[in-house]
Amino acid sequence: MTVSVCMGTYNGESYIEEQLNTILHQTHAPEEVILCDDGSTDSTVSIIEQFIQKNCLQGKWKLYQNTVNKGYPTNFYYACSLCSKEIVFLADQDDIWKTDKIEKMCRVMEKNPTVKSACCKFGLIDEQGQEIHSVMAPTRDYGTGNVRKVPVEEIFYKCQWPGMVMVYRRDWYESWTKGDYQIPHDFLIAARAAEEEGFLQLDEILAYHRRHDHNTGGEEHHIRKLLNKDRKLKEIQDYLQILREFQKEEIFTKETATQALNRKTTSMEQREAALLSGKISTVIKNAWKNRENVRLATAVCDVLIVKQQ
Repeated sequence: MTVSVCMGTYNGESYIEEQLNTILHQTHAPEEVILCDDGSTDSTVSIIEQFIQKNCLQGKWKLYQNTVNKGYPTNFYYACSLCSKEIVFLADQDDIWKTDKIEKMCRVMEKNPTVKSACCKFGLIDEQGQEIHSVMAPTRDYGTGNVRKVPVEEIFYKCQWPGMVMVYRRDWYESWTKGDYQIPHDFLIAARAAEEEGFLQLDEILAYHRRHDHNTGGEEHHIRKLLNKDRKLKEIQDYLQILREFQKEEIFTKETATQALNRKTTSMEQREAALLSGKISTVIKNAWKNRENVRLATAVCDVLIVKQQ
């Protein structure tokens, strides 16, 4: 199987060279690396250009520079459209991969020819590359090395599917995508693949997601941020906007997937209302009502947020 690696960049000078090195030193080298810069004002572009030249990667590693800032989702969809190989690995500018990530994920795709997309598990690191052990860690590695099919309902339950752990079949993606959405590319691909019963997760950590103050997704691991009401409400509102884009674009073709989307949208709307009420009893009642769609840790955080007011 031929491999493309696809990365969108923007003002990533602090960490990008480390990530580029982890891609360069893969045990299964990609046939193509596509990098799309979205108008960086720091030294991101020069770092990439020097890296390509220093390692004699011209022709295989291609840097594209947008003349106008497209924004995070659009830049990634554009980068995906430039990939030409059989399977596409999504990469972020500030994370790091284990050296055998491509090799092991390719093996999953080869052994499961009907699968549309697959992901591995990931750990968390801080600005200095030190591992983070967070109460809200998205994934747990049980070390089995097994793969499991992820149902579409689970895609909306917990954020375990960032692009930096994902690979997808290009021909499948191009068969249905219109090429540009206001939905994050990784969320869209995972949800659509899961709807088609074609999304697998490998129980092995093959990448590390770096948490810092400038993450596009606004992730949190410090308690003071985790329990900040304004920050939490914005996170909920941003997520609701994505869910409503799913509805607006009519992404799903199966009723079961549409129902899962609608249930999650309703539960998030009710969670927002409960937090805004400022009443612990309301938050607890809502968490119990939506217990199938809300994690226990999330409910506990919401109670603590309201309690500290």
